[in-house]
Amino acid sequence: MDLVPATAAPPRPARRRWRRRPSLGLLLLCLVALVLFVWPVVMLAYGAFRSDAPGQPAHWTSAGLTGALTNPGVWTAFRNSLVISTVTMLLSITVATYLAWLVTRTRTPLRQLVTPMAALIFATPPLFLTLSWAMLGQQPNGLLNKALNALIGVAPINAQSWYGLIGAGVLGASAAQYLLLIGPFRALNPTLEEASLTCGASRLVTFFRIELPILAPSILGVVILGFVLGMGLLTGPLILGQPAGIYVLPTEVYRFINGFTPADYAGASTLALLLVAVVLVLVAAQSRFLGRRQFITVTGKATRREPLDIGRWRWFGAASIVLYAIFGLLLPLGQFVLGSFQPYFGVYKGLTLDNYRAVFSAPGSGKSFTMTVIVAIVAGFVAATLGVITSLVAQRSRSRWRKLPDTSIWVLWAVPGITLSLGLIWAYMSVPGLRQLYATQWIVLIALIIGVTPIATRAVSGSIAQIDVDLEAAARTSGANAFQATAGILVRLIAPSFLASWFLAGVVASGNLDVPILLASPTNQTVPLLAFQYYNNGNLAQSAATFCLLLGGIAAVFVIGGLAGAASRAWRRHRFRPARLQIDDRAGGGLDPSAA
Repeated sequence: MDLVPATAAPPRPARRRWRRRPSLGLLLLCLVALVLFVWPVVMLAYGAFRSDAPGQPAHWTSAGLTGALTNPGVWTAFRNSLVISTVTMLLSITVATYLAWLVTRTRTPLRQLVTPMAALIFATPPLFLTLSWAMLGQQPNGLLNKALNALIGVAPINAQSWYGLIGAGVLGASAAQYLLLIGPFRALNPTLEEASLTCGASRLVTFFRIELPILAPSILGVVILGFVLGMGLLTGPLILGQPAGIYVLPTEVYRFINGFTPADYAGASTLALLLVAVVLVLVAAQSRFLGRRQFITVTGKATRREPLDIGRWRWFGAASIVLYAIFGLLLPLGQFVLGSFQPYFGVYKGLTLDNYRAVFSAPGSGKSFTMTVIVAIVAGFVAATLGVITSLVAQRSRSRWRKLPDTSIWVLWAVPGITLSLGLIWAYMSVPGLRQLYATQWIVLIALIIGVTPIATRAVSGSIAQIDVDLEAAARTSGANAFQATAGILVRLIAPSFLASWFLAGVVASGNLDVPILLASPTNQTVPLLAFQYYNNGNLAQSAATFCLLLGGIAAVFVIGGLAGAASRAWRRHRFRPARLQIDDRAGGGLDPSAA
């Protein structure tokens, strides 16, 4: 019998990749990324050696650079930044790790409330938490001091201090860090813990010698990110620290521009460069330390993790969750709501709506709310769109330039908001055709788009990485053109992540104070800047009313989004159910009641 040689299996079609040579679209995207995200940082170095304000005739000099670096107050502010960032980071990562462990590893009551509570705290503008604690801990009229004075006869709390500054920072940072850590905690392989317990180790020893080292990369990344963000924090030090004489680098940048006559833009640029250098070194150190390491904890073997029964300690865990909810959400929200109805701050009788009437009737307040809505919609949409485009290019292009846009956006993540504002001032005021944008709503919108794009990019990049290009190739094989394949496959699959990215970027942009504080004029303020100015002028009740209106708008968006999602799911169930019943009818000669 003749032997028929086996035929080789047909080779799998090569995945469709973009060509190596950069296309015109990729070059244009690289140019946009460099102009939006790199040029403002480069212009900080330019401004550090100019003798006058941006847009003014000036000459090259190093006087501003040397003057700032030889100022003793600058190094005191630098030391304060290090202390605040370090202490806040250590305390917040401890709280976040503890909460993540309670939720994922124990049967603690109320643990289901931690994740939505942390999401609400994270979505709340930082200025809200800071201003609320400034009011709660004000002496002697703050809500906490009033309550303690009625109970024990003293009012010991002063939020405008080291304790208040660090405490408010820990409450906000721990919520974000918890959201970053909850995923790695859930993905931890339980067989490692079981092997340690089998060898005779206690649960406490197992946690510190097995689980914690495995989680070290995730925790270290969150630690460095928290330290970087702490170094660039402006809102807390400006409201809680500066009245107590506590200055940090971001407040020094603000003071060099708004506190000196004439403004020292060269000195402010020098401090901004120092701040950028510190955070970039930290980001580079994280990348070098974790870049080539592998920490695999998710395997193919099916495992099931049983929650720990910690006995009576579960009530201590529940009490800690309640305390976190009280200090992170209930007290700040209660202070703002109650404060917005007070005729004068500290007077808890004769509650009135006059503060809301004053906010609505104030010149420019309506424009501030309108501008904030526009900023939230437009900045969120543009940032999410840029995130999708740069993620697609970085993951699917084969050009050597594919990483440039994504790297430019990632570098900007380490640039504090006030530093970005100063860089944009130098960048736009130095170009004659762009000077007209200064102090307009357009430069504020551009700055907020730039500021929230890193957040939007990180929110969509993961979902894009999970989509195989073979899906689009299959659509093309079936006769679809490039647009139909992209719109029918890719766009539909990433739509939920795009909407979440849009919403997240819009919420962050609408509550941002650091970016518009140097760019906005009295005629084009956003709501956070309006609330800050009310507070700065002593109108605390009107500041509370302003923020209550903003939070009400954010809550309304939450409700509308939830209702829209529920309606969409109900519509899909209603649409596809009759089709399944018809198929059953054709196949079996009738409807199956159990299937129905």
